[in-house]
Amino acid sequence: MFILALALSLANLPFVTNRAFGIVPLRQGKRFWVYITESALTYAVLAVIAYSLEARLGVVFVQNWQFYAITVSLLTVFSFPGFVWRFLL
Repeated sequence: MFILALALSLANLPFVTNRAFGIVPLRQGKRFWVYITESALTYAVLAVIAYSLEARLGVVFVQNWQFYAITVSLLTVFSFPGFVWRFLL
């Protein structure tokens, strides 16, 4: 449950502010590639946290490409509320 709540909050993080990575102010605002880069970084941070929690519990299971395809899709779906709030409202 903790990982899902963390994924939901991290997926919407790029859409909260107009600053790149929440720190760097941009003159013209964010471009599409900045949102993609932030989403990839968010996925990497979430993967490291989940991996470390799984390693702390015991054996880490080997994952195939299907796992990563599903988790990227899940993170994309989780980011939909932030996308709607930023671009459609």
